[in-house]
Amino acid sequence: MVTIDTLRADHVGAYGAATAATPHLDALAREGAMAAEASCHVPLTRPSHVSIFTGRLPNETGIRDNISPAVLPAVPLLAEVLKRAGFTTAAFVSSVVLDSSSGLNRGFDVYSDKLEDGSGEAQFLNTLQRRGDKTTAEAIAWLDRAAPALPPSGRLFLWLHLYDPHDPYEPPEPYATRFRERPYDGEIAFADEMLGRLDDALARLRLRDETALVLTSDHGEGLGDHGETLHGFFVYQSTLRVPLFVRGPGVVPGTRLSSTVGLVDLFPTVLDLVGTPGPGGTSGRSLGPELRGGPPPETKPLYAESLVPLLHFGWSDLRVLRDGRWKLVAAPRPELYDLARDPGEGSNVFASEPVRARALRTALGHILDAERAAARSARAGTAAPAAPELLEKLGALGYLGGAPLETRTPGADPKDKIEEFRIANDLVREGLLRLHDGDYAASAAQFQKALARGISSFEIHFYLAKALSGLGRHAEAARHFEEAARRAPAFAEAWEGLARSLVASGRRADARRAYERALPLAPKNARLRADLGTLLRDLGEVEAAMERQREAVALAPGVASYWNALGMTLGGNGRAAEAERAFAEATRLDGKNARYAYNLGLVLQREGRAGEARPWFEKALALDPGFVPARERLAGR
Repeated sequence: MVTIDTLRADHVGAYGAATAATPHLDALAREGAMAAEASCHVPLTRPSHVSIFTGRLPNETGIRDNISPAVLPAVPLLAEVLKRAGFTTAAFVSSVVLDSSSGLNRGFDVYSDKLEDGSGEAQFLNTLQRRGDKTTAEAIAWLDRAAPALPPSGRLFLWLHLYDPHDPYEPPEPYATRFRERPYDGEIAFADEMLGRLDDALARLRLRDETALVLTSDHGEGLGDHGETLHGFFVYQSTLRVPLFVRGPGVVPGTRLSSTVGLVDLFPTVLDLVGTPGPGGTSGRSLGPELRGGPPPETKPLYAESLVPLLHFGWSDLRVLRDGRWKLVAAPRPELYDLARDPGEGSNVFASEPVRARALRTALGHILDAERAAARSARAGTAAPAAPELLEKLGALGYLGGAPLETRTPGADPKDKIEEFRIANDLVREGLLRLHDGDYAASAAQFQKALARGISSFEIHFYLAKALSGLGRHAEAARHFEEAARRAPAFAEAWEGLARSLVASGRRADARRAYERALPLAPKNARLRADLGTLLRDLGEVEAAMERQREAVALAPGVASYWNALGMTLGGNGRAAEAERAFAEATRLDGKNARYAYNLGLVLQREGRAGEARPWFEKALALDPGFVPARERLAGR
């Protein structure tokens, strides 16, 4: 299984792109089968891959965008089914959106998602993706090891994900020079070369003729069509239509699949091709019979969606139902297109085709009714949001964060908001880059520009608050953290940021309430408990402080500062023996901190063990010659 991210079908030679440089993709069309009309169900990376690996639509899995919810539903994934059938499994992915936190690692013996540059430091932009040649080389190296070790009846399942056609378009040489005016096509050409390398490896290992190879993309790219530069906002064919090729044993060369194909069809198709029974309950249908030269499967309408305008800004969501050549886009101003006559979707015939429009709206209504009923029974939305680090990375990629948001214009038609959306993406991206660089003033300015334009969202308030905190403007930061927490009340980091800003502003009682809102949302956050413990100690609530500090050291026993904080609370309240143990652990974990050494000496001295205390005062002074309290203790004061 090869998925090439952001690969628009009409930029591949086999799909009619006269200037494309895709010889290996085009060869798949000759040697196997291709779908003339294949579609994703949501033009975003993670939910689209979830549809591939579950055979279920995004409204069935609950995975509607790249970061929420944080956990996949408990349905069988393709790799899990194949693993149970005896396959050795491995995946090699190139984007942070698909790292193991996405949940797609289930069922894989090997899941390679390391995106660092190898320096040991997280390089903000470098960690967003891994270039295709590195991912492909690792996949081939795994094949070289795994294939010879297989027993005679053994089988392999390999998933290779290439991210290169995704923005920013920066193809390596020689494609950078060759495609100087068309860098997106240059990245496609580079990805095509990676497919050739993988195919050559299969041939060298004598696996090519007995291997089923499925290649597709998760979505296309706007490239300016309908005003959309990238993808994820609209649901036009520029971002929904994807290439799909299948080659392998039993697949009739030169086959052209006649019906509209959805990515949910790949789950049952792959299982059919390898002769493995499926679990049932999926929305896809196997394309196997048609791939083998038989009749096409029964046609069914194809569903797609974009909830980005709703989830991120409070504007209207977009829902699609396509039946053959006819495509309905449900929006405040609905759209209907005849794709056979108007593949670019330039002529909305909703008003002139009322019978067809009504039939598609009725069918789509049944889907939405079922979705609402399922949501009411499941009470969806309890999963934790993504970590702020992932939000930052996605923001730098041009993806806004995924918390439910509000704006001043609820329900607006996204067609009227595309310019605001583009501006918001650009400002958020630039603001996050400046925030990561530590240029807090420039970062804050970007987010404030968005607010001045009337563009408001959770992440704009959240990251503006972080920038203001960096500038020491804690009272202002508190206001924006509070607004972020109001918009996304399940996001613990917003409450924690609010609490820290309130402490810095001298509002300790309010800070305590903010910390307590965050606690149940982040049951494994040790820092949160340590900070609340310190605040409670300062408020004179010693027992509550010790309880939180003990939770912190239990969750993160390797953090010296948490042990030191616990020791200070214990020592200040007559529990010298327990304090001694806490300070001893702090000094063991961090032997270069003068304060920890001094604190251990101090508690020993207060226990009447001056001889044991002196070496710790001496160590504190050696570590920090300017540490006056240690010098005074040694002088007997």
